[in-house]
Amino acid sequence: MNANPNQPNSHFDEMACLHYLEGQLDRKRALELSAHAEQCGECRALLAALERESRLLTRSMREEDEPVPARLLAPVRERMPWAWIISFGMAAAGAYWLWTAIIDPWRAQLNEAGFGGTNLVTMLFFQGAQWKGWGSMWTLVQVLAVISMCVVGYFLARRGLRRMNTIALVMGALMAALLLPGGANAAEVHKNEPSYTLRSGDTVKNDLIVFGNSIRIDGTVDGDLIAFGNNVTVNGHIMGDVISCGSMLLINGIVDGSVRFGGSMVTLHGKIGKNLMVGAGTVTADSTSEIGWGVMIGGGEVTLDGRIGRDLLTGVGRLQLNGFVGGNVKIQASEGLDIGASADVQGKIEYTGPKQPDVATGAKLSRPIDVKIVERSSKYASSGSIWHMFLQWGAAFIFGLVFLGLAPEVFSECARNAGRYGISIGIGFLFWVGILVASFVACITVVGLGVGLSAFLLLGIATYGAKIVIAAWIGRMALRQSANTGAVIGGMALGLVVEFAIRALPYAFWWFAIPVAAWGFGAFCLTIYGRMRPGILAATSSAAAI
Repeated sequence: MNANPNQPNSHFDEMACLHYLEGQLDRKRALELSAHAEQCGECRALLAALERESRLLTRSMREEDEPVPARLLAPVRERMPWAWIISFGMAAAGAYWLWTAIIDPWRAQLNEAGFGGTNLVTMLFFQGAQWKGWGSMWTLVQVLAVISMCVVGYFLARRGLRRMNTIALVMGALMAALLLPGGANAAEVHKNEPSYTLRSGDTVKNDLIVFGNSIRIDGTVDGDLIAFGNNVTVNGHIMGDVISCGSMLLINGIVDGSVRFGGSMVTLHGKIGKNLMVGAGTVTADSTSEIGWGVMIGGGEVTLDGRIGRDLLTGVGRLQLNGFVGGNVKIQASEGLDIGASADVQGKIEYTGPKQPDVATGAKLSRPIDVKIVERSSKYASSGSIWHMFLQWGAAFIFGLVFLGLAPEVFSECARNAGRYGISIGIGFLFWVGILVASFVACITVVGLGVGLSAFLLLGIATYGAKIVIAAWIGRMALRQSANTGAVIGGMALGLVVEFAIRALPYAFWWFAIPVAAWGFGAFCLTIYGRMRPGILAATSSAAAI
């Protein structure tokens, strides 16, 4: 309310006081308020409070000039050290070399060998007999996936969900999923039999899986034959594919599908409807043998006197070719090539070896042989080998960057654990051999083939990554570097240079590369163990330090 000077108990309101402070009251009214405030303590306090609030509000709305930090005013220098340019350039060159020198040529060779039109891994494991009988394996994979989801879900739910009824509901649903019935396995399996024989006249209406020392098939298999044994003999009729691993495979009968074998010796007298894929020390196909499609062989002594319908691709010690080949032939032979008088090759022949091939008079070749002589000279004096080594360095550098980017903490822990080189090398050798043997045993069991192949793949990746870990440790020791990312990358690059320089020396593979692989693999194992049991690892480290 407005004050009246004739009424001593009256006071001015806030609006009048604000107008007075802002100089908006007329002169007479302002003099009245000033005279009243001198006598009224309440109005005087109101004026002081309003003046203080107005001053604070004005100060907060006023833009203050603050000095800009000198580091922001400094000109930005766009530059990249030459070491980084060279490193990433070589890394890009390594990736290009990986594709052009390995992946693309192998794909072209597989196409020439009659395995084109699909990916090799897909053909082997999804379109061939090797995928048959995997119903239970797929069920096991699903069960393991559900269990993993169960465990992860429990630990996540334990923090966010405090009510036990919610956790019980989730666990009950997962248990119900685990109790669902699995599919039936449509294969006849024989295990742990010293000698197995399918007699002549007998027929197996499903796939046949046999584990034994001596396996003899005289009857008919209306499906695929998967045989793991010392001696495997096929005299009957296999309507599907043959997959075998052992010492010796002898085929006298008929196989409508493909044959894939890994072992010591293969002898072929019969007929194969599709492809032959072999890795063996000795491969012999006599003049009565017949292969409908392509052949791919990796071995030592190879003799091919029969008929091959399509392409032939080999990487062998010595090849004797004295039969018919309906497609192209690509040969890599470390000891030479002999082409007999009865040979008949319809396509082109590409040969790579240490000397000119020996071609007998009377051999029928559609065109001259494309020969590439590879001399056995010292690779250490070759400029091409040095360039090849630089490209390998680039590929390893890329792998290290990916490893560091995906798991920087694990990368640092592995480099630190590499400093415990004694225990790292010992554990690395033990675990590497143990995982290798366990993976091989899992592959033999067929049902565990997927697990075994996955273990082989992971073991190969870890073995390749071992040198990255040791390179990071070398860089750490050489540069006494800090923990920042740039220093870690620079140390890794330097360590890789040191490793490749040592590996370029004669006979350095056995004395350096293998121990380094075990050393780095052991550092991986220590890191994984430390993350699983940090308390025990810390106690072990303290004891070792004492």
